[in-house]
Amino acid sequence: MKYRILLDDEPVGATYWLPVAQAAWDRATRHRDAAQHGGEAVLLIDGHVVAAVQPRTLDGHPWPVREDRVTDLRAVAKAALALARAAGVSPQMLAQAMSDNGLPTTPARLKNISTTEHGRRSATSPAEIVAMCYAGVSVIKNRPNGGVQ
Repeated sequence: MKYRILLDDEPVGATYWLPVAQAAWDRATRHRDAAQHGGEAVLLIDGHVVAAVQPRTLDGHPWPVREDRVTDLRAVAKAALALARAAGVSPQMLAQAMSDNGLPTTPARLKNISTTEHGRRSATSPAEIVAMCYAGVSVIKNRPNGGVQ
């Protein structure tokens, strides 16, 4: 599917990738100037208008397509773990850094907050994802040569 997001007829995003479309929609629907001056955010999917709303400062509007999986904290956790792996930080290293900084965590917990297995998943919070990201940074910074591999 091709997603296009417009704000007052100007492109805010055009993509085939749902997370980017949702980010552009969120950005367009909470645009301060458009909210104050009666602008309009429009979502087109494959050239068809799916939603048209007036932006709201700070609040924005939820993603209007119920069938699409909305990017949530689980997706953010999955992306943070992928970034950590790309930087050479294993789930074990990440869990240990989180535990060392006061939030006891296991590699299994990190996996559970980023996936759903057998219909079960662990709850998480934005604060836990932030802690995970900073734990990854601490692992990288404490490597010899500043983390350069």
